[in-house]
Amino acid sequence: MRTRAPALSRNALWIAFAVAALTILAYIPALDAPFVLDDWVTIDAASRWETTAGMPTAGRPIVMSSLNANYQLNRALRVDQRPDPEGPRKMIGYRAFNILLHLLTGALLFAVLLRGMRETVIPVDWSAIAEPLAGVVTALWLLHPIQSEVIDYVVQRNEGLATLFYLAILYASQRAWAAPASRWLWYTAAAVACVLGMMSKEIVFTAPLLVMLYDRAFRLHSWKALLKPGHGRGWLYVVLWVIAIGTFTAMQIGARGDTSLLGVTMTPIAYLYTQCWAIAHYLQLTLWPSGLTLDYGFRPIHDARGVPGFILLAAMGAGTVYAWTRVARLGWLAFLGSMFFIVLAPSSSFVPQALEIAAERRTYLAVVPVLILLTVGVEWLRRKYAPRVSPQWLVAPIAIALAVTTAARSYAYNDPVGLWRSATRTVPENSRAFEQLGLALFTSEPPQLPAAESAFVRALAMDTSCQSGCLQYAALLSREERYAEAIPLLERQAGAIGSPTYNFMATRLLALALMKEGHYE
Repeated sequence: MRTRAPALSRNALWIAFAVAALTILAYIPALDAPFVLDDWVTIDAASRWETTAGMPTAGRPIVMSSLNANYQLNRALRVDQRPDPEGPRKMIGYRAFNILLHLLTGALLFAVLLRGMRETVIPVDWSAIAEPLAGVVTALWLLHPIQSEVIDYVVQRNEGLATLFYLAILYASQRAWAAPASRWLWYTAAAVACVLGMMSKEIVFTAPLLVMLYDRAFRLHSWKALLKPGHGRGWLYVVLWVIAIGTFTAMQIGARGDTSLLGVTMTPIAYLYTQCWAIAHYLQLTLWPSGLTLDYGFRPIHDARGVPGFILLAAMGAGTVYAWTRVARLGWLAFLGSMFFIVLAPSSSFVPQALEIAAERRTYLAVVPVLILLTVGVEWLRRKYAPRVSPQWLVAPIAIALAVTTAARSYAYNDPVGLWRSATRTVPENSRAFEQLGLALFTSEPPQLPAAESAFVRALAMDTSCQSGCLQYAALLSREERYAEAIPLLERQAGAIGSPTYNFMATRLLALALMKEGHYE
C-alpha cells in the first residue's frame, strides 16, 4: 500500500513556507479595506448573536460564532468598530482570520492530494512525484485570484470554513483506511467534521457521496462492494449521510428554510440554463482570471450565452460517465469529474439561489479538480515534448503572476467606487452593481451626490422590484431634504419581499420622512 505519506523533505518545507508567504503578501493589500455588500450588517448582527433569513450566517452557527469572536477580540483590543468610514482598523482581524483559514485549508488540501496521488491504482511513475504535483496544485489553488472573494469579502468565510471541514472529512476517511489501529478515531473525526461543515454551509451535504466515490475509484473493485466495503466503512457512510440529511433538514426547518428561494421568481429550468453559462464562465476565469467581479446580479440568462456552456458541461458529464465505465484505468479521472459536479451541485444546478445567479466563491473547492487536470496535463506534455525543461521554470512564473494578480484584485477593495465601477462594466445589466456604485459615491469623502443619484436612478430603471436602490436612493433624497420624493421609495422598500433588514431600516426612515412632511399619524 502506497498511501502512507512520509515526512516532507527540507526543500519541500522551504517551498511551502515561500508559498504561504506569497499568499499572505497577495492578500495584505485588502487587509484594512472597507467592508463590502452585507459585511457590515451581517457582522453587526453576529456581534449580538442575531441573524435573519438571507444573511450568510442564517442557519450557519459556526460562521456566526467566528464573526462574533472577531468582534469580541476587536472589542478587547479597544478597536473602534463604528460603521465605515470610522474604525479603519476594525477589518484587519476579520481578514487576517480569513487568510489564516485559507492557509490551513491549503495545508489540508495538500495532505489529501498527497495521499490520493499515492494510492495503489496510480501508476508508479506518477505516484513517485506525488509530493511536487500536490505542491503545485496547492500553490495554484492558494494563489489563484478567483479565490479572492472568499478572503476579501469577509462574511463569505462560510465557503472557507465549509471547504476546510469538507477536506477534513476526506482526509479522515483516507487516514482511517490506512490506519487500522486508529480507524475508529478517524471515523469519529470525519463525523465531527461533517457536523461542523454542515453548520458552516450546505455544500458539505455532498461529502458522504464523494467519500463513497473516492473508495470506488481508488480502493473498491466493484459498485457492489460499496454495500459491503469492509473495515467498518459501511457504518461511516451511514453516519455521514445521517448527519448530512439530519442537519440539512434542521437547517431548512429553521433559519435557512426561506433563504434559497427568497425573493426568487425564476424557474428551476431558467436557473439551470443560467448555470451552464456561469460554470463555463468560472472555467474561463480559472484559465485566464481577467474580469473578476464581486456581484453578478439576480437576472437569469435567456439568450444564447448559455449554449456553449451547455455543450461543454454535457461533454464533461459524458466524459465522467465514460471514465466510470473504465475505473481500473480511469478511476482517478472519474472521481475528479464527479467532484467538480458534486461540489457545485448545491449552488449551481437547478435550485434557484436567492438574488444571485453566479458567484466566484462557489468555485473555491470545485476548482481543485480543474487545477489537478491542468497540472497533470502540463506535466504529461513536458515529459513527452520537453523532458529537459525543469518544471520549476514553468511553475515559478505562473505562481508569481497569480500572486501579483491576486494582490491587484485585493488592492481594488480599497476603492469601493472603482470596485463597483468595474462591476458595472463587467455585468452592465446588473442593477445591484449600480446600486452599490451609488452607495459608494454617496458615502465617499466628500460625497459625490449627483453621480450617486445617477447610479441609483439607473439601478431603479433596471429593477422595479426594489431589490436594488430604493433604500439607498431614498436615504440620499432624505439627506437633501427631498422627502416627498423619498417617501414613495421607502414605502416600496418597506413592503418589498426578500430583505427583512432593509425593510426595517426603510420603515424607520419612512417614519422620519413622514414626520418631516407633517404626517404624524
